[in-house]
Amino acid sequence: MKRVNILWLLLDSLFLIVFNLLFFMLGDVENFKTSVWISYGFIHFAYLVLLLTPWFVRRGSTEYLYRRVPYLVTSIYFLTELLIGVTLILIAPETTKTIIIIQVVLATLFLGLLLVYLIVNERTANNAKQCETDLLYVKECATKVHSILQQITDKAVAKKIEQVYDLLHCSPAKSNTDVRLLEQQVISEIERLESVVSQNKTEQIALIADKIYRLADERNKQLKNSNR
Repeated sequence: MKRVNILWLLLDSLFLIVFNLLFFMLGDVENFKTSVWISYGFIHFAYLVLLLTPWFVRRGSTEYLYRRVPYLVTSIYFLTELLIGVTLILIAPETTKTIIIIQVVLATLFLGLLLVYLIVNERTANNAKQCETDLLYVKECATKVHSILQQITDKAVAKKIEQVYDLLHCSPAKSNTDVRLLEQQVISEIERLESVVSQNKTEQIALIADKIYRLADERNKQLKNSNR
């Protein structure tokens, strides 16, 4: 185990050590009622939820955007449970029914709030990931064609390549499954164009440029029609 992990483990254990030390040394353990042990258990459960918060956060480059609220919810739950739990331990009511109701309602309220936020987080993250995927087609294709354009010396061919670049650069980023095949064909043809340009085959360059333009234009038209 790495040194930093050991240090974090010790830090996480401090509360448990201090709380249990006070609980067993200051309390009359042998005469504790069931209600006391219920509150004792829920305090530990709330602390466990707090420690597990990092596992609730979606991993990735945007992790920092999604971690604040889960930590806030689990921290509030733990502090609230600690306050209520200790109060109930000191009161030590005879009946357990009320204690169970209070503890279960409290846990359900906070965990329900946490789960709702995590669900919203997943949807937001998935939508963001889809947007990144959609943008990839436009950005990569436009960048590659622009790079190809810099290598063309023939003015007429350069004009065709420039038209392809302008079309790709202005294409809608938001995509759908209906145009995936067209996008793949555009990408494939751009790769062919790169190969042909390196061989300086002017006629083939013009033909492939025209094909890319038609495919990209068809893709844009289908997207426009599907959004009506």
